[in-house]
Amino acid sequence: MDSVIVIGASHAGVACADALRRNGFVGRLSMIDSGADLPMERPPLSKAFLLADPEVGSADEGGFLLRRASWYQDNDIDLRLGVTVTAIDAAARHVVLPDETLPYDALVLATGATARQLPAAAGLDGVHLLRTPDDAIHLRRVMGTAASAIIIGGGYIGLEAAASLCKAGKNVHVIEAADRLLARVASPQISAFFDALHRDHGVQLHTGTTLAAIDSVDDAFTGVRLADGSTLTADLLLVGIGVQPDMRLAEAAGLACGNGILVGADMQTSHPGIYAIGDVALAGETAPQIHATPIRVESVHNAQDSAARAAAALTDTAPPARQAPWFWSEQFDARLQSAGIVPPAGDDVQQVTRPGKRDGGHSVWSYDAGRLCAVEAVRDTAGYMMGKRCLEAGLSPHPADVANPDFDLKSYLARQ
Repeated sequence: MDSVIVIGASHAGVACADALRRNGFVGRLSMIDSGADLPMERPPLSKAFLLADPEVGSADEGGFLLRRASWYQDNDIDLRLGVTVTAIDAAARHVVLPDETLPYDALVLATGATARQLPAAAGLDGVHLLRTPDDAIHLRRVMGTAASAIIIGGGYIGLEAAASLCKAGKNVHVIEAADRLLARVASPQISAFFDALHRDHGVQLHTGTTLAAIDSVDDAFTGVRLADGSTLTADLLLVGIGVQPDMRLAEAAGLACGNGILVGADMQTSHPGIYAIGDVALAGETAPQIHATPIRVESVHNAQDSAARAAAALTDTAPPARQAPWFWSEQFDARLQSAGIVPPAGDDVQQVTRPGKRDGGHSVWSYDAGRLCAVEAVRDTAGYMMGKRCLEAGLSPHPADVANPDFDLKSYLARQ
């Protein structure tokens, strides 16, 4: 194999290029991304990045870069920024760019996911998404003149942005259609914790209510009307209602797709020589499941893990050991660490809370039919690590033991 092309300079794309070089690949390695600036980390975009100097552009954001420019040079990576791949010719094994075609022996799709937009909000001034560095830079620049904000969506991105906007002195409303925050991804106990945390900091939460209309004047956002008849006004609207996998190139090339580009355990797609990694990929054989349906996991851990597996397959080296999927979030002064997948509510689902050693720290352990499925910890790194070790070892300590602060989890793990 003489040449590999990676489409998408995301966490997954950069991690794959790194792993290929570390695994000994010495051939031509190209990375193509439509963004014009050096690739940046995504997690800080809704947190520290929003609170940084609004006059600093992405080219100067050294503290938030995935890698500095010298890293690409040192690793002999042909980084092509501001370039859009228009098509993949899988039979001929080349990608089509606006001015040329590039051949490959292997192709890695790290095209990620795109933020969902509300049709009624599309095109209005004052409406923002928060997925890309450009999104974050634009939002950060307008925050200085805004006194108030409405956020649609009470998931992680919406709540992290709400915390950042609140810390910046803005009056913030969060609207969530579900009856609780983080309803799809967190236990009821964790939802209640973050509900109280945001209210204590002055964020105004509207759960269990839907949007009836978006108001505007001269194509500029002015506020929203809710299904209960109430109205809210604000200077800006942030839409945080999830993402959808960017499968446009894959679908046009005839690759098998569903809720993501379908791949095997080695991240290879339905076409030999083409791999997909990160948010866009769905490894049905090994992915976590909800109600027996495989799900995509959108996280830095999944980006790094899937990248390492594709690189291992391409270089005929050993893939990494399996880990429980993990995730983290920071809101105000609280850090959440979670491992595993929280099961949806059901008759066999049980959650127990374990006190942590730090003041206010605790972990929530989720079981489904007696099997440990997930551990979420707030201000409790030790609880998180113990839970993650249990998950990865396939252990399910009895819920009554977990809820007992005198039960020694470290000794329990040592005995197994």
